[in-house]
Parts: sequence; structure tokens; C-alpha cells
Amino acid sequence: MRKKWYILQTFSGMEYKVKELIEEKARIYEKEHMFGKILIPEESEIDLTNKKIDRIVVSENAVIFVKNGETVKKGDLLAEEPAVIVKNAGTITEIKNFRKIIVETKDKKFTKTFLIPESAKIMGGLKVNSKIHAGIPLAREEGYEADLDGIVISIEKLKKVVIHNEMNSDDIYFIFKDNFDTSAFKKGTYVEKGQILGNKRQYKAKSSGKIEIRDFASRKEIIILKTRISRLFPGYMFIEMILNKETQEMVKNIPYVINFINIGGTPVQLKSKEVKALLRLTGEETYEVKESKLRADYEIGEHIRIVNGPFEFFTGKITYIDLHKQTVKVTINMFGRETEVELGLTEIEKID
Repeated sequence: MRKKWYILQTFSGMEYKVKELIEEKARIYEKEHMFGKILIPEESEIDLTNKKIDRIVVSENAVIFVKNGETVKKGDLLAEEPAVIVKNAGTITEIKNFRKIIVETKDKKFTKTFLIPESAKIMGGLKVNSKIHAGIPLAREEGYEADLDGIVISIEKLKKVVIHNEMNSDDIYFIFKDNFDTSAFKKGTYVEKGQILGNKRQYKAKSSGKIEIRDFASRKEIIILKTRISRLFPGYMFIEMILNKETQEMVKNIPYVINFINIGGTPVQLKSKEVKALLRLTGEETYEVKESKLRADYEIGEHIRIVNGPFEFFTGKITYIDLHKQTVKVTINMFGRETEVELGLTEIEKID
């Protein structure tokens, strides 16, 4: 027999415990072959109560491995700076420690980068998210004062490497301190053209959240906005199984289970388009985002067809329109109940 999909109602907040108990009971009674996936659809929302954000500043040449709106977990690879390659053969004549401090104005329109030698002794209280004002010293040595009001968004330790090349001129490189091999490169070392002076630098997420990428002329910023997880259908879970009297009773008798969603005592089987939407919502099935026309002449109460995304092939009624965000809220009939979903204007079309 082929497994089919059903809806199980549980005590709200106990969905994952029920899933764990079903899987455990299936193992004990050797019924694992009767069960497939058990899904609890969730969505991540930006937590507006959490003011803390993680920000990574990279160069315009960095490779970005994430996309706007993508949700990441702590430790995920976000970006990679390319290796620093010797442009012209020559001899290293200077290696010095520096700090690169990037300050952003309060209106977020401008930034300035300060390169300060460690010998100038950076001010001890200077750290990321510090507020600074024009005229305040950035180092104990004179000559390193801020010339704008703003917030420190990045502080990096660098090595300044000067190579006197064979054309009798100097090439200057700033390399991340952690990516520079001090045992291989010293003052007086001869380096060849194309030699790697500084290794690639990887940036990984320090926390979980939703990605926002900002592009600027000389840099890119990857911001991780803190999120919170919420159930799309609190108190409901979706189970793929071979349903017979034995498996039905086995599931119903598990603690915290209320019952299968049923009609006249017969569990309701999900329709194929509902299964497709469920698998797409939970990331179990990928889908291609299709090109479609953007229209803005919709009206509240209008019935539309969904042509893109997890809810493709559903029809529904518009309950809210946000032209600024280019989104609408639509009520669809899903899993035997009315469900409101937010969609982009390119995901819907008018019904002729």
C-alpha cells in the first residue's frame, strides 16, 4: 500500500513531543515501514524586540554565499574574501600592524575607513557599535581623530606589507592579520609575482537569523537579523502513513494527541496540491520561481489565482494590499480550513 498524508490535531506546543513519541512507538512495534515524513510547518519572523544584530563588512570583491531573506544557522558560511596575490615580484621592505576602523554616519548614507598603525595605540574603549563624534581621538598618538559623527561598524586587525618591486616602486598590501603567515614572510623576503601573500578569509554566522545584504560602492554588508520561530498551524501536524485500524489507533493513543482531522470518523486525506504546498513550505521540495507580470490593480475582496511559490494552483480572496511592499494577504482554503497567507504581487494573477 502507498503512504498517504493526514492531519493530526494535538495539544498546542506539544507537536514535536508527539512526533518523537510516534517515531519511538513505530520502532518499538516494528511499524516504521508504515510511516513516512512527519511535518510541523514553521516560519521565521524578524524579532523586532531584539535590537541586537550581527553585521559583517566585506570588500566588493568578496564572494557572498547567502541571499537576501535567507535564514541561516550559527556556523553557516556567509562570505569569503579572496586571497591576496603578489602583483609584482620584489622584496618585502616593511611589515607593520594596523587597525582598519569603519565608521558609518547615523543616517547610514556614508562611511569612512580609518587605517591606524598599532604603534599609535588605539583608544581602549573603541569597539564595534561605539558612538563617536567629530574631533574625538581614535588613538593616543596625535593625528588620528574622527572627522564625522557616527557609529563604528567594523574593526579589523591588518598587516601592512610593502614590497619594493623590480620596477623600483613600492606595492602596498593590507592583509588580515590572521591570514598572514609571519613565519613565511619577513622583512627582506623575496616574493614572486602570483605568490599568495594572504590566504582566503571566511566569514561564518555567529548566530541564527535572517539575512539582509547591503551593497555599497566599496564594500558589502551582511546583516543577520534575529528571528523567532512560530508554528504556521499551531496544534496541527502532518503525517505520511499507511492508515489502517491498527496504525490509526496506535497514533490516537499517544499522549497529547487529540485526533485525526476527520469527517464522520474517517481521517481526511490531503489533496495532491495541499501535499505539494506542505512540502514546499517545509523545504522538503524545491520549486522554481517563475517570471510573471507585476500588476497593482487588485482590490480587496477580489478572487485571484496563485501562480508562483508554495501555494501555486490555489485560488483565494484578497484581504489586504500593501503596494509599498508589493505584497497582498490572501485567504485560501487549505487543509479544510480558511488560512491567510502573505504573497508577492508577482505570485498572483487575476481570474478572468
